[in-house]
Amino acid sequence: MSGRMSRNKGARAERELFALLSDRLGCIVTRNLTQTRDAGCDSLSVPGYALECKRVESTFQNAWMTQAIASTRPGHETPVVFYRASRHPWRAAFRTSDLLGSPAYTGLAHLDLDDAATVMRERVYP
Repeated sequence: MSGRMSRNKGARAERELFALLSDRLGCIVTRNLTQTRDAGCDSLSVPGYALECKRVESTFQNAWMTQAIASTRPGHETPVVFYRASRHPWRAAFRTSDLLGSPAYTGLAHLDLDDAATVMRERVYP
């Protein structure tokens, strides 16, 4: 896939995902349009979270979480990677330590979109 087609696919995926998240979270989730220039994440519009969106045909890659961790900022300390392949539902990867509130836990937890939105909503609007 050419560079422009890949960027367009990524932008479409972000719009699709952020519309779904907006419905589930009850707030407007927007794209971070300066992400390429600033090496940031795909969205910083959900308080506490740095959202990364991947629309690819491969299985989950740990490098995606590394990218999301690198893009965290004050006020957006929890990285979340949403990913989806064609004809498959959106999934979200959280660090287990973020979900359980203890650095003693390692690894990632993969949730479906509804469960991920519930976790995020309960933390943003307790």
